[in-house]
Amino acid sequence: MIKDFDFQQNWSYLKDKHVFVACSGGVDSIVLLHLLVNAGFHVSVLHVNYQLRAKDSDLDEAFVKSLCEKLKVRFYLKSVNTRQFLNENGGNLQDVARKIRYDWFQEFILLDKLNLIALGHHEDDQVETFFQHLARKSGIMGLAGMLANHNQVIRPLLHFSKEEILEFSKVNKLIWREDVSNNKSDYTRNKLRNIILPNLMHEIPTLKSSVLTLVNAFQNTQLQLETKVESIILSIKKNHFWLHADFDALSEFEKVEVLRKLGIRQTAISEFDKLRQSQKGKKFEIDGFEIFQDDKRFSIVEIDSKHFAHENIILHLKVVDSLPEIFSSKEIFLDAETIKGNLRLRKWEHG
Repeated sequence: MIKDFDFQQNWSYLKDKHVFVACSGGVDSIVLLHLLVNAGFHVSVLHVNYQLRAKDSDLDEAFVKSLCEKLKVRFYLKSVNTRQFLNENGGNLQDVARKIRYDWFQEFILLDKLNLIALGHHEDDQVETFFQHLARKSGIMGLAGMLANHNQVIRPLLHFSKEEILEFSKVNKLIWREDVSNNKSDYTRNKLRNIILPNLMHEIPTLKSSVLTLVNAFQNTQLQLETKVESIILSIKKNHFWLHADFDALSEFEKVEVLRKLGIRQTAISEFDKLRQSQKGKKFEIDGFEIFQDDKRFSIVEIDSKHFAHENIILHLKVVDSLPEIFSSKEIFLDAETIKGNLRLRKWEHG
């Protein structure tokens, strides 16, 4: 039960942090805000007005702002015409709204490593996320769901149910605003929440606990994957190539994890497999990268960076402070102060 949960004890590491609570005005974020404020943490509030529900959006904003004044916490607002943004940039409304808020949250994360973003996700959200990712064939990372603490984003309510959150709000006579659009089932997540999952849980009472057990198992597996491929990813980012020996030694899931960390979609695995069997010099482009086949490796070049390709040659420009003890035939060191004019790279010519 939330009322028996000691936030000061279980989240004691928050004492020296600045916690920015993403507060929509709904019951989940309102309960989270009260819990963190009552626990004595340094709290501010982030509220996004998407301007999607006319007057109701403005009333949500006014409500959250008024509550912040009452609780004596700082209020930050981002107001954006989401429909216009969608018309100009395209995409799915739900995805666009998510991008807007998470891009904004990232600004606060980058300001200070002591800044944390607190989200009001709970157990029921975790179950919905699991089924959404299952439908999308998201792999282990997707089925691992949301983490309670990851990359300066925390979810203190993740191990509590919606029922417990509602009970806490009623016992403590909290006031919140209902988003009536949540009752509509015109989005996949709302269909899951309002129709599919209630029916499934009625037929299979143990479904929720079983899913949460699976999520926990996938999170452990994901952690093991990240640990195993960490050195390979560091090597690729430093050297800009992926050794065939490392590629061949990885399982399909591990290869997907490498691509995810590099920012390359997991479907590119089939392209890597084809390239692995092709001749030297073959290549393909994906997600801002050019991938070249070499004798013992894939060369991975960011198209918009200071790396560029010329036939089978990969050139990487880098400023160094000292010369190595042993020189490589694949590297050349130049004194920038002595270079006159432009450098030109061309293929070998006779004579």
